[in-house]
Amino acid sequence: MSNASVGGAFRPDQNYVVSGAWTFLTAPTLPSGVVEASPTFPNPTLGSPASGLLTNCTGLPISAGVSGLGAGVATFLGTPSSANLLAALTDETGTGAAVFGTSPTIATPAITGGTLTSATESACIYTDTKVLAATATFSNTSTLATLTGFSWTLVAGATYVFDINLPTTMTTVGGLSVAFTLTTATLTSMQMQTYAATATDNSTAISTQSTTTTSGTKYFDSKTAAYTLVTLKGSLVANAGGTLAVQAAQNTAAGGGDASTILLGAYGTFRRVL
Repeated sequence: MSNASVGGAFRPDQNYVVSGAWTFLTAPTLPSGVVEASPTFPNPTLGSPASGLLTNCTGLPISAGVSGLGAGVATFLGTPSSANLLAALTDETGTGAAVFGTSPTIATPAITGGTLTSATESACIYTDTKVLAATATFSNTSTLATLTGFSWTLVAGATYVFDINLPTTMTTVGGLSVAFTLTTATLTSMQMQTYAATATDNSTAISTQSTTTTSGTKYFDSKTAAYTLVTLKGSLVANAGGTLAVQAAQNTAAGGGDASTILLGAYGTFRRVL
């Protein structure tokens, strides 16, 4: 059919061969719906479709194509940074980077209330005081033994000040030795001052200084008098991390039955300052 004039309904079930110019006597009636498989629509206006599946669609812009999002949410979805997350939240506290549960770094937090359980304050400036829960007795032995509970954790590079206060009983036969023992930890420097006195007469009091950093060094080691108080004060810098403990023994193994004791309530305090 060429150059023909037709009217009536256009029938898609018929084959038409169209060539040249066609004139429709009346407007053709096109069937509803799409009759072509896999059609391509350039720039269509879809209106308000009743349903659809967008699984294979691409190119939807989050910033302009999605409605109903809270303020800042579209920006965060496009650029998921800590700052954009903060802008999208409405009940946040504080500023800075987002924090997650494993090994976070938190600068100058203000923590109100709560319970700290099984935490190690190894990275904090803190004070840790230990108190002797039972009298420690040493008889006929010069072998150093750790005072129960008198152990502190040192952090590599940290600086500490300390005060060890040991009320004692001893005689000029047994005497007393006091030392620090190090496990894993090593010291860069040590400044130690020891002092011992009797309860009634300070005429026999002794005071010594030491800068020795070697584990097991006896910073106090005397049986000059029946001293009733021995104190060790000073500061140290940890080289390698580990533990430091206070040890004691008699000055001589030949105590002759005269026991030396460090009394219940003795205490030691370590405070990290740097």
